Amino acid sequence: MQFDTLFTDNLYLRIAAHANQQARQLRDIMQRHGFRPYNNSPTNQQFFIIPNESIAALQQHIVFETWAPYDDAHTTCRFVTSWATTDEELTTLDRILK
Repeated sequence: MQFDTLFTDNLYLRIAAHANQQARQLRDIMQRHGFRPYNNSPTNQQFFIIPNESIAALQQHIVFETWAPYDDAHTTCRFVTSWATTDEELTTLDRILK
């Protein structure tokens, strides 16, 4: 039933488009605050090179996954948006990073 619902009236495509749009905003916010993207992902999964000393502080406010060491001082981290990611959450992230 859930798959039937997802594929009715392009619901899946609409919610995926929302997640991807929010990911582009996430990428813009992170870059504005000096975090380098690891790659140029067009999906709702965004990867950034985060200084190791910043990870614990960020984890107090937002959920993300440490992915792999980038070098001795940085880690590649994965951030994921979804159909439920709100503009308010991204605004809060922007405020936290200031």
